[in-house]
Amino acid sequence: MGGSARPSLGKRHVGQELRRLRLAAKKSQKDVAAVASVDQSLISKVEKGERALKILEVTAILDYLEVRGPERDEVVALAEEARKRKPKRLHPDPFSGAFRRIGDHEDDAQEIYYYQGELIPGMLQTEDYARALISITMSSLSEVGSEEIEARVSFRLERQQLLTRPHSPRMWFVIGEPALTRPMGGYDVLRGQLDHLATAPEQWPHVTVQVVPNSVRDHPLLGGALTLFRFDGRVPDVVHQQTFIGGGVYVTDEKDTAQCFRAYDRLRAVALGPEDSRSLILDHLAMTTEETTK
Repeated sequence: MGGSARPSLGKRHVGQELRRLRLAAKKSQKDVAAVASVDQSLISKVEKGERALKILEVTAILDYLEVRGPERDEVVALAEEARKRKPKRLHPDPFSGAFRRIGDHEDDAQEIYYYQGELIPGMLQTEDYARALISITMSSLSEVGSEEIEARVSFRLERQQLLTRPHSPRMWFVIGEPALTRPMGGYDVLRGQLDHLATAPEQWPHVTVQVVPNSVRDHPLLGGALTLFRFDGRVPDVVHQQTFIGGGVYVTDEKDTAQCFRAYDRLRAVALGPEDSRSLILDHLAMTTEETTK
């Protein structure tokens, strides 16, 4: 027999959720294997996204872990979707935990490539900038309270611990110049954000920041936002595209992801180099400081 099958996106999402719930309940793989009447090695493969459990096995584990309500329904729905054999080019994630699964991919990746044309990417946002942005985006969708906004802000800041983790992934950020001028939360907030952005590569050597200046009239990702995840070769590359509603869309088809990586390479080619990008960020920081002193 050959090695394990390459994990599909659906199986990986189920495995990530089951692992998170198991650890939260402080249970071992051996514990949940016994409940589902399967071998522990199968649970290990399930959590890696290499195998799928039957729905009855999933529900038995959820019962044991005392997972109820919407969270339980979400995991069951993910498990049902993962067992479907019909191939897809695009994988929407409409469930409430979608933002958490993006964090799981960030944790697992060896290289991550971000592009944002209008905003600072979440991984490099300051707390004040993140709070202002999340408050605006969430209030535009529904009536939300401050507790939910603060929970999202806290989660975003927790994700940023990846920057300081031992053996952090290589991270490449390409940002449009308009993101450097949008006074999200006011000019004081923007000033703190630009200062943080300018010093990020110095704080974290595995981080590279490039800016696409306004003088670049067109490029392959104009008007979009994209995150590209590269893993260890055993797991296929994944591309995530943001959507206004829901948790975005994943691209997993090998030809499609290769096209996305080629577009990102072309984007990096037209962006300013890291040093020139830092100089442009500092120029905008100086102009923002002038605005706050008027």
